[in-house]
Amino acid sequence: MGAIGEWRRGPVIGRGATATVSIATDRRTGGVFAVKSVDVARAGALRREQGMLSALASPFVVPCVGSGVSAAVDGSGGACYDLFLEYAPGGSLADEIKRCGGRCEEPLIRSRVGDVLRGLAYVHAAGIAHCDVKGRNVLVGADGRAMLADFGCARWMAAEDCNAGGVTIRGTPMFLAPEAARGEAQGTAADIWALGCTVIEMATGGAPWPRFADPVAALHHVAHSVDVPETPAWFSAEGKDFLARCLIRDPAKRWTAEQLLEHPFVASAASDSTSKAVQIEQRVSPKSILDQCLWESTSTDSDATVALAPADRLRALSAGASVAPDWTWSMDDWITVCGGRADDHDTTPSPQPDTTTSFFRGDEVSSDLVFPGGGETERGAVAVAATVPLMAKSSEITGVERSIESRVASGSG
Repeated sequence: MGAIGEWRRGPVIGRGATATVSIATDRRTGGVFAVKSVDVARAGALRREQGMLSALASPFVVPCVGSGVSAAVDGSGGACYDLFLEYAPGGSLADEIKRCGGRCEEPLIRSRVGDVLRGLAYVHAAGIAHCDVKGRNVLVGADGRAMLADFGCARWMAAEDCNAGGVTIRGTPMFLAPEAARGEAQGTAADIWALGCTVIEMATGGAPWPRFADPVAALHHVAHSVDVPETPAWFSAEGKDFLARCLIRDPAKRWTAEQLLEHPFVASAASDSTSKAVQIEQRVSPKSILDQCLWESTSTDSDATVALAPADRLRALSAGASVAPDWTWSMDDWITVCGGRADDHDTTPSPQPDTTTSFFRGDEVSSDLVFPGGGETERGAVAVAATVPLMAKSSEITGVERSIESRVASGSG
């Protein structure tokens, strides 16, 4: 995607403590992207994230495609700082886990973890620690690549002493390394521990410490016990050995991203790209909203995508979906943005803030200090995938709905 000029802001699809993420389109090219916005007066963290992303150029890191300032959409007369991010139609790994029925099979885990390791090896070599690796912060692109996202917690290791006692620790308590939980250090080794926790998340669909419902209790246990997260019993010997290299309590003995890329668990998947391509082709590359995976049933059968006629598809969806599709999007939800001007206000209801990512120091954690970026881009990515085809096919859907209504009224439906 080239430089973004005049663009249109769509519905809000994610919200944190201070920032919001909206779907957006480039008016000149029609390209779709996500825009993460925050009040200019509180834009320091978002500007820092923009600076980091602009310095990176890897196929395994979600690209920043620009930034700018626009009028606040709340009618306050203020201004927003906007960060433009590439749209990832595959959603996050957390979304993928749900699509797979609550647990990913090992070949897919190997493939995704290999991509994440390539991203981590790249950012670590650039002198950056991500500090919040987890399923929600890894997005899947249209070509099946897994990409690191949400660098709001990341830090430049040269500018910040990651090994100094008392540093402000950032991230998600359940995924923190022991040294980070104690407030001692949070560098590249902590990212590797978090990667191990993410592998467990993909393999089980749950947290790496499932017996702890309270993140503070989990944090204390991680910091002061001698335990490591339990390895899934069904994992192969290679998978178990890979996790053992990630989940070493001593950060000095933990393997690096470069070393882990040579591990058989990942190296054996490097030449096999079929799992990625098939996953995206079947689940996240719809020809219209009627093929969108967001409305699929929860079947774990990889061949469950059925090419029904639109009317039959709508009947099936309305009869079997746990949550009815929302057909209410309209052009009124879009506003044109150009040169810091907004012509309308977005009144679309937004999801509640993601409270899984916190800032804390040492053993203290506050649920009130929520990082604004936690989970926003990921939720946004999957919502964008649902919204864009719907706008393009609204006339088709309306016609089908009318056809169904007329048949029901006549008693033939």
